[in-house]
Amino acid sequence: MNTNEQKVTLKDLIDKGLLYVETNINLIKLKTVNKGSSVTSAFLTYLIIVVFILILIILLSIGISLWIGKILGETYYGFFITSGFFLLLITLLYALRNKLLKIPIANSLVQN
Repeated sequence: MNTNEQKVTLKDLIDKGLLYVETNINLIKLKTVNKGSSVTSAFLTYLIIVVFILILIILLSIGISLWIGKILGETYYGFFITSGFFLLLITLLYALRNKLLKIPIANSLVQN
C-alpha cells in the first residue's frame, strides 16, 4: 500500500506542478499584455498631444508671419523671418538632439 500512496502523491504532485507552471505562464502573458497596453496608451496620448501642439505651432506661425509682414510692409518678409527662426530652432535641436530628445525619450519609454 505504501507504493500506491506514493504513486497517488507523486501524481498529485506532478498535476499540481503542471498547474503551477500553467498559472505562471498565464500570469506572464497577462503582465506582458498589461505592460504593452500601458506603453501603447502612453504613446497614443503623447501622439495626440503632439498633433495638437503642431497645429497650434502652425497657426501661430502663420499669424506671426502675417503680423511681422504687415509691420514690415510686405507679407513675404514675415514668412521669411519666421522660416529663419524655425531654421535656427531646428539647427539647435539637431545639435542638442541627444541631450534634449534622445535620452529623455528613451528614459520615458523604459519607465513605462
